Amino acid sequence: MTDNVQVEIKGDVATILLNKPERLNALDNEMWHGIGDACRAVNAAPDVRVGVLTGASGCFCAGLDVKAGSTLSAALDGLSPAQSLARIREHLAGHQASFSAVESLRVPVIAAIQRACMGAGLELALCCDVRLAAEGTLFSIPEVQLGLVPDMGGTQRLPRTVGVGKAKELIYSARRFDAAEALRIGLVQHVYPAGELQARVGELAAEIAANAPLAVQAAKRAIDGTYYGDMRAWLDWETAQAAGPLLSEDRKAGLAAAAARTRADFKGK
Repeated sequence: MTDNVQVEIKGDVATILLNKPERLNALDNEMWHGIGDACRAVNAAPDVRVGVLTGASGCFCAGLDVKAGSTLSAALDGLSPAQSLARIREHLAGHQASFSAVESLRVPVIAAIQRACMGAGLELALCCDVRLAAEGTLFSIPEVQLGLVPDMGGTQRLPRTVGVGKAKELIYSARRFDAAEALRIGLVQHVYPAGELQARVGELAAEIAANAPLAVQAAKRAIDGTYYGDMRAWLDWETAQAAGPLLSEDRKAGLAAAAARTRADFKGK
């Protein structure tokens, strides 16, 4: 397991920590693999009843680390268009599997969201069962602004969470919105002052852990089987739509601009 994704188990609660604060916990290939490893570690701990997913230094996740996009571009050098598409689909499927591992954890998972929840970070939060946010958090799903499709389940999980119309508005516009709007549209279940978030997450984790674990886990399987039972097929469809734009010139310019914009927005915060 990478140092950039850590697991801490205390009693019946397992915390998965995104730990790259110097990059606002933005995701690179190593972190994607680390998320999958962390989920396997949690599932292997028999006493765990609840998971918490959060980020280091008071920030959840600012999305894709632009360095990861550069790595993919390098891996496509010299390949034919058909070979490039095949490599991209393989790449996306592997990363999607790490996010799906969060969704399919045997225990309920609470996302503790602060400061930034953008792009792939928002898509990761959607894999959690319950989302609690701090006041002042900025949300967005800006992929189309970058010449991309929300390809980590965003086109599939967001409509099932906030409704098709609202999901289309957020995806097509790529606009940012605050925690109050996230609460209003049902993206998060509660919003708290930043200084209270971790305590509130702990309270909810304890409340869930106090109930019969087999019943809680069976209820999770029953709910997810209805809403997400065919997720693999839906993600395959999303990948098919996302692969083409990943080869475009728009993507290269968009990623560089997004990285600069994010650094400017959060500098000194």
